Amino acid sequence: MFHFQTIETSLTRLNEALDRLMPIITPLGVLVGFILGSRVSWMKPSVTWLFAFLTFSGALGISSSSFLKVVKKPKNILVFFLGTNVIMPIIAWALASLFFGSGPAVVTGYVLLLSIPTAVSGYIWSAIYKGNGALSLTLVLVSTIMAPLLTPLTISFLTQSSVTIDSTSMMLSLLKMVVIPSLLGISLNSLTKGRVTVHLAPSLKPFSKIALFFVIIINISLVSERLLTDASWAYLPIALLCAFLAASGYPISYTLGKLFKIPYEENISITFATSMRNISAALVLSIEFFPAQTALPVIFGIVFQQTVCAFMGYFLFGQNTILRHNLRSKPCKQSQT
Repeated sequence: MFHFQTIETSLTRLNEALDRLMPIITPLGVLVGFILGSRVSWMKPSVTWLFAFLTFSGALGISSSSFLKVVKKPKNILVFFLGTNVIMPIIAWALASLFFGSGPAVVTGYVLLLSIPTAVSGYIWSAIYKGNGALSLTLVLVSTIMAPLLTPLTISFLTQSSVTIDSTSMMLSLLKMVVIPSLLGISLNSLTKGRVTVHLAPSLKPFSKIALFFVIIINISLVSERLLTDASWAYLPIALLCAFLAASGYPISYTLGKLFKIPYEENISITFATSMRNISAALVLSIEFFPAQTALPVIFGIVFQQTVCAFMGYFLFGQNTILRHNLRSKPCKQSQT
């Protein structure tokens, strides 16, 4: 006889362990992809389905009611889009053009990296530092829905014409990988009146992280041979700029929120949503629609994103989160004496 509660508990523990390992899992996927190389490239057709599953499982936590509640405060969403789709892509393009102007494919990689929609993992980090959960999930949804339009448009507008962009195919790919699965997840949440978040969503979380691991491995394997053949010290400045852009998004978006007088908890959500990108989607697009060199900034972005997030999150919000926790717990302790 099956004991589903035991299985759910085991999956929850597995997910908690994977959450702690996230700063290691994504760079490890890059390493494994390079090691395995073409031996796993036959798995490429599964990438779209794996990514759709990843997006679907994340969207199960978004309810239509929480979405509508956040939409009634459009300033938060507008500030988010200003940082995500205007300021950060322009900074990425300007710096990449300054340092790598002779390599349009690399410049395109940076713009792609900073014009891709926000990551579901931003919600996880926002929750760790007591941000606004409903806002975080809604920003993921809105950013995802707008991605088929905004991502190709941003790349076409900012990058040089020498890089050919199949915007229509890119839009269709984003629809299949992120938009349709997101809408299905939200619909299932609404149809079950949120009950799906009690059992199904938590059980799928560890599998979504495993799916992410395989998405990274498969996509890296597709370009590993070309990138390793051309490997040189020229990769170092590309990596350093990726690390700088990954870190700079946090103070820039946090300051932007303060300028627009966004409440503290909501600003935490906006900061993580602006700074954390769906790099797995960027990797899929870079392999599918661009030259091999375009994938370089994306690959280094995968290596740095989670680790930089852990550091910057604590730097900006860690002490305040501890202080707020202590202040909230003091009255409880006093009432027990």
